[in-house]
Amino acid sequence: MKNQKSKAALEAYTEKVRSGEVEKPVTLTPIEKARQNPKSLRAAINGKCFDCCCGNRAEVSRCQITSCTLHPVRPWQRT
Repeated sequence: MKNQKSKAALEAYTEKVRSGEVEKPVTLTPIEKARQNPKSLRAAINGKCFDCCCGNRAEVSRCQITSCTLHPVRPWQRT
């Protein structure tokens, strides 16, 4: 029952997005977030690592460049 309600709600939302009634939220890349908040050190690190790994977050978490000064503080680390 709960799954059916969820599917119905998702379908209704999708239809509203298609019709223009609801705007889909804009997702910013870490680089865009860093540009919006230039004083944030964390945003700068996230943006640089994202850029270095060609825009692939999974690659950031698997980064093996231990000589990089940002390696110990890189985002999306698997612990």
